[in-house]
Amino acid sequence: MGLNYFKSRKRLDFSPHPFDVGNILGLKRRYGNNHFLLKIYGLDKAGFEEYYTYHLNYFLSTGQGSEKDFLAHVWYIVQKRIEHFERKDPFSSGHPQHLSNIEKLTEFQQYLGTRDKWNIRPNDVLLKEKDGKIGELETHIEGLQKRIVELSKHEVSQKILIQDDHLPTLIDLVRQLRDLKLPNGRKLLMCDHDSPYYKLVARYFSYEGKDVSSDTVRNYFVKKKEEEATKGSKVREGMKLFRIVPVDQA
Repeated sequence: MGLNYFKSRKRLDFSPHPFDVGNILGLKRRYGNNHFLLKIYGLDKAGFEEYYTYHLNYFLSTGQGSEKDFLAHVWYIVQKRIEHFERKDPFSSGHPQHLSNIEKLTEFQQYLGTRDKWNIRPNDVLLKEKDGKIGELETHIEGLQKRIVELSKHEVSQKILIQDDHLPTLIDLVRQLRDLKLPNGRKLLMCDHDSPYYKLVARYFSYEGKDVSSDTVRNYFVKKKEEEATKGSKVREGMKLFRIVPVDQA
């Protein structure tokens, strides 16, 4: 006696679960595969997982086997049905429906591929899938390499050294640049965020023989009330050594 893979509709059940296979008279012996495949044609891609897991859970509950066994069976019957429609006369009146069925079964088969943790699918399918993934990775790597080349154009061999303990002095100058206005009243520099300013300092300047931490510089640009300012985030008056002013005010 063969395994019972799919949950069947009970005889004379007028309110069956929509995924139960069979008809009002129940499920005729050896017709479970046909009824299972028949319901696939009416599903969209979003319903594949729910449909598959509904019958998988039933199969597992019967103790007849594992998901690997269930998946292998479902893959086999789907593949055989695709081959069945592919052999049909392409000039028959049913050809458009055959093509539609092949398309739907192929989509379902692609979903089954996402469940295949055991490589139960044929080797040619697995190789094609792996070749596709390798191609995607190569494209991604190529994109990253181009990105690295572009970023390397902005690298410098030596960063600008900030003398003594005057990191806050530089910060003050950058903040002044951020706030400078043209004679017409418009800002000289326009940006909705402060990150370009503090990243500029962190990327191209060094301090006390070390790289400048982006987080350290960022503290100086965080908009806070004076009483909420964290330690080191406020430029002390003694460090404000320069003032940038328009030439007509110099």
